[in-house]
Amino acid sequence: MALTAKPERFDVRTQDRHVAAEALNRIAQHRARVSFDDPDAVDLRLHESRYGDTHSALIRFGGVRYRSEAEPMPFLLAGFLAEGGATLERPGESVTLSRMQAMLFPPDIPITGEYENAVLVILRMPVEIAGQLAESTTGLPSEKLEFTGMTPVSEDARRLWVQTADFVWRQLSTPGAEPPPLVTDQLVRLVASTLITVFPNTSMIDAPRYDAGFVAPAVLRRATAFIEDHPESPLTVAEIADAAGVGIRALQSAFRRHLEVTPMTYLRRVRLDRVHRELRAGAPHSGVTVQDSARRWGFANLGRFAAEYRAEYGETPSQTLRG
Repeated sequence: MALTAKPERFDVRTQDRHVAAEALNRIAQHRARVSFDDPDAVDLRLHESRYGDTHSALIRFGGVRYRSEAEPMPFLLAGFLAEGGATLERPGESVTLSRMQAMLFPPDIPITGEYENAVLVILRMPVEIAGQLAESTTGLPSEKLEFTGMTPVSEDARRLWVQTADFVWRQLSTPGAEPPPLVTDQLVRLVASTLITVFPNTSMIDAPRYDAGFVAPAVLRRATAFIEDHPESPLTVAEIADAAGVGIRALQSAFRRHLEVTPMTYLRRVRLDRVHRELRAGAPHSGVTVQDSARRWGFANLGRFAAEYRAEYGETPSQTLRG
């Protein structure tokens, strides 16, 4: 996954429909038709942050009716409608959205959208990330992951997606507060795992459920050694399995049987240990801070981090720092 520490920022505010359409082609290639009743009320905006091949954006179609005919997309594009109204159509499906409704543009399918005085929060990411996560959690081969609908499977799923997308978009889009690479990686994976939980897809119905059979202890030793040698890297389950010389399901079976955790949980524990070491080696006036150390090692949610830390070490991070 190509991520950068410093994002590329792109901001456009215009009343020119052609300028707006050209700017929005940065998110997804499409043909646009724009109409409006009052030219003075037109307010078209795009605020985009691009971390390599991962994008977050706020799009405002103020005072207009914006119709887009999007080309089939080789990536995942999803978000929610913060204001206004919208209608999405693809072969065999049409949905009408109101405020705070979630949306997914399934890859490789032409989609038509109509947006009236709408504000969208949008996240874009490679399909492969969701495929890898689906394979590592369900056993469905990554190339067989297919999204089959444009809206969430339930009301609870809708709320989960809107909360997650809003949180991640704010984390990635605030100038001067860019997350470090490991946090960015965790945010992208949070989006991917939420997508395959929230929107209808083949991993929900076609994923095999089986045990990978006996796995030699040497496999686990290779995997844990690889994790402990590279905790600063944005590792995937596929990369860990590769280093151990087995498939993803066999790797997961080894961790479950011998350690009763997943590979990614083990990686999180190793990173928690790195924070613990930094705080023990630091001092209140040394410049080391709990927040900086936690974020450097990929902990985006400081409240959850503090709870995990206390459960593991029996004290708060600040208590460790104070010695």
